Amino acid sequence: MKDSLFKINTQLPQHISDVPMYRTFHFDTASAKNKSYADYIAKRVEFLRSNFKTDGELRDLGDQLIIRNDIEALEIYTGSDSFWWTDRENAYSEKKELAENLPSEKEAIHNAQKLLEQLQIDQKTMKVHSVTNSFAAFSESPKDTDVKEFPTSVNVNFIHELSGLPVFGSGAKTQVSYVNKDQLVQLYHFHRTPKQEGKAAVISPEEALQQVLDDKRFAIIKEEGKSSGEITDVSLGYYATSPSDLQRFLIPVYKVQGSVSTPELENYDFNLFVIAAKESQEMAKRRGLANQPLETVFN
Repeated sequence: MKDSLFKINTQLPQHISDVPMYRTFHFDTASAKNKSYADYIAKRVEFLRSNFKTDGELRDLGDQLIIRNDIEALEIYTGSDSFWWTDRENAYSEKKELAENLPSEKEAIHNAQKLLEQLQIDQKTMKVHSVTNSFAAFSESPKDTDVKEFPTSVNVNFIHELSGLPVFGSGAKTQVSYVNKDQLVQLYHFHRTPKQEGKAAVISPEEALQQVLDDKRFAIIKEEGKSSGEITDVSLGYYATSPSDLQRFLIPVYKVQGSVSTPELENYDFNLFVIAAKESQEMAKRRGLANQPLETVFN
């Protein structure tokens, strides 16, 4: 496969002819008049509120239900099985005393997995991706040029997989953050409960890559002939949109990673997604999202 702009610096994955389809919204409508849906939301709110012991007025913003006070905040997303709890006092603080006794990587993973179990979160589709730190920078005085960084929290990051394939996108990630050995300061769980429903025929990785190479966003710099680029990875998976979206099915996609260098911009890294289902683009839009149109190639 040749292209005037891109060099293909990766081996394309083997073509999988079809993948399972996963339904992720299990009600006829997301209307408050739908009793089964309304009951489900009410039970989720009560369960999460009682587990986090979050006091305050429940505000209904449509795609989010928010309970917030001076100490903490709990956001519950009505279009997915997602939530976000934050200790507002300590999650983004620069209190050195809280960072003096951070849990080890092993301790943080153990605590996170135990907490998710207590919250009845199914971890079969999840795995630990990384353990990271958040940092704060400080100096002894305004004139001090020796700026030092210190870790303020330990973050356990989980990713989601289905049928051995990764789930990409902002709607499929989980992070549990700790300070002071085992003090929880933040937990977000962006997820949709998948139930297999049929299969979808999948285009080849070569077809997906060709759609990226032909995409209109690269047309002008190809014509100018002064730029270069490379494709560094192509992988098959599913795409989960923002947790606030009502997404009825996970979308089979190819994730195409690469970079472009132009006279104006030395290096620009990109991740583009190509709808992998062979069905028409219109059908892919309809099955994937209720309210937001998608192009065949999107970011």
